[in-house]
Amino acid sequence: MAHYEIEVWDKTGKATADIREFCSNLQWSKTLNGSETVSFEIDLVKFETLLSSIGYTADPFGFFEVGRNDIRIKRNGKYIVGSNVYRFTYRTDEPSIKLLVECVGYLNFYKTMYITADYTNQPQQNIMWDAINKCNQKTGGDYGVRQGTHTGAVIRRDRSYVRKEVASLITQMSNVINGCDFEFTPDKKFNTFEAKGVYRPSVRLTYPGNIQSFNFTRSVANVANYIYGLGSGNGEDVISATAGDSTSQAYLYRREKVAIWNSVTDQSTVTEHTNAVLHYGKDIIELPKLTLRDGALDLSEVDSGDTVYVSLDATYSLKHIEGYYRIQTIDCRVDENDSETVNLSFDGLDIDDIIAKQQPET
Repeated sequence: MAHYEIEVWDKTGKATADIREFCSNLQWSKTLNGSETVSFEIDLVKFETLLSSIGYTADPFGFFEVGRNDIRIKRNGKYIVGSNVYRFTYRTDEPSIKLLVECVGYLNFYKTMYITADYTNQPQQNIMWDAINKCNQKTGGDYGVRQGTHTGAVIRRDRSYVRKEVASLITQMSNVINGCDFEFTPDKKFNTFEAKGVYRPSVRLTYPGNIQSFNFTRSVANVANYIYGLGSGNGEDVISATAGDSTSQAYLYRREKVAIWNSVTDQSTVTEHTNAVLHYGKDIIELPKLTLRDGALDLSEVDSGDTVYVSLDATYSLKHIEGYYRIQTIDCRVDENDSETVNLSFDGLDIDDIIAKQQPET
């Protein structure tokens, strides 16, 4: 059985309290190259006894406020998720009053921050960090995120941005071919990787076995095998590129898509983005989503980005779902006894190449 702590951190970077005993319906998630989420409910009357004991009787928002405070989740003594308080929702639940607390990961800070910048032949991880650092230098823009480390090969890029939203800059830099994986650690370090995660052949998820249930679809809903990529500009002056895959077109007919990046002013960038959309969209999407039995994974060790073995050997129609898959999202619900219900989603694209770049299991 895991042991959870829910810590409140103030704007100065100081932990002020563990509020786990006042919380119920804890849920957290982590997504590779995306944002974390945390939510839980508080019995408001009981919670205010804590506030009274530490001198915040008349000033509850001085202790705990949307936008100002962070929540960091500990599992078995190890920090696994860091987030910022995003929303409070109050409701009556006789005889108590409940406060639903919803939090989002540090990437979300940069959804309301913009930069204008030009980069020539720069390592892609340096471009990502420089965008964050430019935000740090703005009045009120320093969220406490600091540069961490980079592992793996260095890829150089040319980029030109005009009022570019920084969160989308970071995620788009990760989504191009040979793009950079990234993470914001619970203590606000920004790390980049050639391929984030650990190759874990010892972790084997099987149905029947430690997989409780699964679902997935086999669909062409998101298949696109001919891409029109558009950057900044209007009419004949728009920066554009095209990319197509004849093998996919022969198997699935021609399926076109227009992708637009209004803030991109560089031809090579539009070409890279267009090729990436084709690469990730030309094949049938068929990735399992699993619900695991309690205790199937040690979530203090296994993380989004890790590669594990999955097998759905239940019928002939499912036998092809067997092999190594990369964990894309971990979604965990924790009950009052710290028992876990874990849902995983996966990505299987270019898996052999990913494994070759990942840290080996120790």
